[in-house]
Amino acid sequence: MSFIIDKKDQDIFQQLSSDLRLILNANGFIEEWNERASTFLSILEENRSFFLSFPSSYRQEVYTYLKDISELPGKEIKRILFHRINGSFYEVVYTGILSQERIYLSGHIIENQDSSVVLPLHYGTIEQSLKVNEFMTNSLDIAILVLSKGGKIEYINNRCLTLLELDVGEDYINIEFDDLLTPVFLKDKLYEIYEEVILNKKFKERICYDDEVLYQIQGILFERTEKVFFIIHDRSYQQKFENLLVYKQQMESVSQISAGMAHELRNPLSVIKGFIQLSQITNNWSKYYDTIMAEINRMNSIIEDFLSVSRKKVKKQLIEPQYIFQSLVYIFQSECLLHNIDFDFEIEEVDEQVLVNEAMIKQVMLNFLRNAIEAFLPEQKNKLFLLRAKKSDTFYEITVVDNGKGMAEDVLDRIGKPFFTTKEKGNGLGIPLCKKIIEDHDGELFIDSKLGEGSTFCYRLPLLKEKPE
Repeated sequence: MSFIIDKKDQDIFQQLSSDLRLILNANGFIEEWNERASTFLSILEENRSFFLSFPSSYRQEVYTYLKDISELPGKEIKRILFHRINGSFYEVVYTGILSQERIYLSGHIIENQDSSVVLPLHYGTIEQSLKVNEFMTNSLDIAILVLSKGGKIEYINNRCLTLLELDVGEDYINIEFDDLLTPVFLKDKLYEIYEEVILNKKFKERICYDDEVLYQIQGILFERTEKVFFIIHDRSYQQKFENLLVYKQQMESVSQISAGMAHELRNPLSVIKGFIQLSQITNNWSKYYDTIMAEINRMNSIIEDFLSVSRKKVKKQLIEPQYIFQSLVYIFQSECLLHNIDFDFEIEEVDEQVLVNEAMIKQVMLNFLRNAIEAFLPEQKNKLFLLRAKKSDTFYEITVVDNGKGMAEDVLDRIGKPFFTTKEKGNGLGIPLCKKIIEDHDGELFIDSKLGEGSTFCYRLPLLKEKPE
């Protein structure tokens, strides 16, 4: 006695079946479907692309599923997909197989149209999950990358593709991240951080800078799945704005110290003029040659120091710190002389180096000088401005002191906050910008002031014996 259902009974069960049955070509076009699928996907009557029954942000998931089926001929692959039809979401369990270059799908609709159904491994309800997915993929200005075990791309949003200069229309899921062909230095930095996070199993944050491009990268490990989740903030525009602000202040400083420089150049010019006249009278050029050349070299040094302040430099370089501050002495002397201020300096020479943006550090010093000059009352006598630079442990410590009017405690508490100023024409950005520049060089700014006695500004830069990697 046979227990196998005969063909007649099979036809009856076929009639009772509520399964969706579809045959797709390689492009996802529905070539054939049963009546149940035709009714369920009635919105596709005009354009029978299987993808159009899904939200745009979810179509990558559908594409990946069909691709998996195509790459494993003869193997059944199951997947839960979420259709959006006439504003409602439907959960369908699909089983698919490739045969004769066509994709056969059998789908079972899970009868639950409640929008509160939670999407597995997603965020909240189906509708919420898809909205979040679409926002993260297409709208978010923050780059997001998820690398699975072995460094394969599990998720990458459009912003990240743009930063890596990759084609937004291409599919990079399951590709080895290290194999990506892109000229952008960001890829190598991300993979370095990925390896560090996997090795140390700790949250990692790094600032990466290259040719006015600045990225803040944060990476965290999900230990259970061994996936690394990256968030990449593009801080380039912020960095460019800060560079522009520094350069603006440089130009203001150059304008203000130009009068002092002109005065400083007048002295060697007078000496040169006098000795040239003597040479002509005595007809003895060789006698005064060394003196004239010494004054010309002095002028050249003054001009070079002046130009070093006005140059727009954006990269950090290794330099012995004393050279930075020694090059400012002429400028400080001429400015103090012009404003009837006694200037004294002491600069210790060291063998170690500092990694700095020289122009920015000089801008900090010029801001301190400008603040000191403006701190003196017109009627004040015995004005003093002191510069001290010396080694302190593993740091190079720079201190400037003036005996101007000083600051009250309530002013001192607010002096480092942006846009706070006690000056009639000030913008309140000078000290906050100095503080930001010093912190960007791994330093810290200390300010001490007493009303009626003067102010002290001190900061330290880390000394390096070897060039950092």
